Amino acid sequence: MRYAVNSSVNTSRIVEQVVSMKRNEQRESFRKWLTLAVAILALLPAYLMGPIAFTFKTTVKDLLRQELAGYEAATASDSRLKAHQDYLNETLKRWGNDFAAAREKTASSETNDYKLMLDFSNRLSSIESKLDLLMRESQRDRKLQNGSGP
Repeated sequence: MRYAVNSSVNTSRIVEQVVSMKRNEQRESFRKWLTLAVAILALLPAYLMGPIAFTFKTTVKDLLRQELAGYEAATASDSRLKAHQDYLNETLKRWGNDFAAAREKTASSETNDYKLMLDFSNRLSSIESKLDLLMRESQRDRKLQNGSGP
């Protein structure tokens, strides 16, 4: 009988030890998973910062465009800028056509070289005279501004 009581005590101790080992294992497992979860939660904002910032940046740009579109000054300056860009594009097209014509003349015959050089010289002198005129006007405007400014 003593053996039966002793074995029940041993069995209860073993059960207690097994239960405590399971609790310890559960705690260890919980700690490991908690460490992993904390690390993931700490890294999550870092990974989401780029897309969130991009979204906010795009949203802010859209809002600014909408606000600026409401002001006439912004649209007027945009239309002036577009008109200036159209003028520049048209000028570049004309120059391109002029240069294409000059290239065609050069390729067509070598006897026209002298005439082409004269034409080229005339165009260059025309551009040079226009630039000189613009420079003189610019200097005159600066002198007028400097003279009336102080």
